[in-house]
Amino acid sequence: MSLPPSACWCLTVVFAGPSGWFLYQSACSTAGAAERISLVLHAVMCLVMIPMVWPWGARVPHGPQAAVLGASAAWFVASAVRARRMTPAVKDAHHALMSAVMAWMVVMPMPLPTDGAAPRMDGGHAAMGRMSGPAPAAVTLAAYCLVAAVVWLAEAGTATSPESPARRLPAAAGHAAMSLGAGVLTLAMA
Repeated sequence: MSLPPSACWCLTVVFAGPSGWFLYQSACSTAGAAERISLVLHAVMCLVMIPMVWPWGARVPHGPQAAVLGASAAWFVASAVRARRMTPAVKDAHHALMSAVMAWMVVMPMPLPTDGAAPRMDGGHAAMGRMSGPAPAAVTLAAYCLVAAVVWLAEAGTATSPESPARRLPAAAGHAAMSLGAGVLTLAMA
């Protein structure tokens, strides 16, 4: 990945801010255990994404990251299945997809920098993506992440939620930041 340092710092803030907010909400929540677990998993997902932004992140052990993200995906799939209404089910399905995408990002081979003269053959599909731009799957996932970010923010402004706007907006901003950051990372890693 070749993000400039300024972008690395921006994405670090984009992920660290929501992580802190989700942890705070988990500690202060009067909701049940399932809601608190979901909030903690959001915080962990944000924290796992920070090393992906930086070059030193390649040295972070991938096994525990992938295991936590895979468990998060499973948790949110189960939450979506047991949801009694459509909106929570769709939100949990989105969280499951984002967890799975992050797990994929952790375990996929990183693109190797080339001198531009010839494609590298040891990078597999990553080298192929460098020859002709980002892979269509990466562009599709990034577009999904952008749309999801907009939907999260739009949803915060609706009056259909029983929560107050002061509570809805930070949650929506955290989800939107995670989605937007995941989209940027997906394109950068393609």
